[in-house]
Amino acid sequence: MSEQRTVAMLKCHGASNDFIILDECDAVLIPDALKAAFARLVSDRRGGIGADGVIFVSRFDARHPRMRFFNPDGSEAEMSGNGIRCASRACFEGGYAGQDPLVFKTPGGFFKTENFFSDTHQLPFVRLSTDAVSTNPENILASRSSAPFINQPFHVHGQQWMGTLLAIGNPHLVVPVLDLHALDLMTLGAAMEHHPMFLNRANVSFVQVVDRRTLLVQTHERGVGLTLSCGTGMTASVLAQLLNGTVDNHVPVEVHSAGGIVWVTPQVNGERVAAQLTGNATWLYRGKLFLEIDAEEIRFASPQRLEREMDYEEEGARFAQLAKQSRFDRTILKGTSLEPLLQAGLHA
Repeated sequence: MSEQRTVAMLKCHGASNDFIILDECDAVLIPDALKAAFARLVSDRRGGIGADGVIFVSRFDARHPRMRFFNPDGSEAEMSGNGIRCASRACFEGGYAGQDPLVFKTPGGFFKTENFFSDTHQLPFVRLSTDAVSTNPENILASRSSAPFINQPFHVHGQQWMGTLLAIGNPHLVVPVLDLHALDLMTLGAAMEHHPMFLNRANVSFVQVVDRRTLLVQTHERGVGLTLSCGTGMTASVLAQLLNGTVDNHVPVEVHSAGGIVWVTPQVNGERVAAQLTGNATWLYRGKLFLEIDAEEIRFASPQRLEREMDYEEEGARFAQLAKQSRFDRTILKGTSLEPLLQAGLHA
């Protein structure tokens, strides 16, 4: 027997990487067995609500919230750097009101977040500490090799590329390029994500170095495709460039993407590889989803999928001013899967 259910949701984004958040701190809203199906349903930008993924926040214990993140294809990711910033603000303003820092339990480990208001940009910001970055690719490579894969060659479509592998809760391949305009991003991103050298695919970030304090980054996310930005991808990109000598240690690096700007400070001391990722966590709107749920399926209960209850237009306008400062040329994305999203507006 099916059950009709109205579920509260929050639409938000970090550097235009947009998410639907469900707060399960007090009660389970979507059964675990249906969370993947729910993510596929609501993330669909044509038949659903539209998002780069779904975040469920809940209580791990009294001091530690839990975050689970599902990609639009229903796969569960170990971590999301932009997503956890949004989850942190949701918890800081919700079930973990005022607690700071907040240390999240995720499938990729524990991650510390700090909430603050950016006077410069007049926006809520979150600083994420990634204290457990690994250069050991044993859980990334199908060969199970544990030798660091830093600036190593690999082949795609008969061409040799150089790449660096890092694990920031989830697997990342960072590929430096001279000019992002020269790439077939969709073809290369998909081919590299599914490269047979990987045990379970990988996120792929193409990086163009502007100078020692500025990078341009385009990421193809595992289970998503091209995204306007990727928090862990941008963090991995800065760390990879530090390991390859093109940025400086302990110095903030501006990372520019189609979705905006974040700041990554690499913190490498001996064998310890870590970084801080700082950027916006911006609310778009709150609303209610109208769902029909049974033991095996979840669907929208009526033609009206969503009722928007509160829009955060002023906050969105302030973020738009920040996004305009990005040095990423969005014409790079002409002809890609992101072009319709850019034409419709980043946060439609």
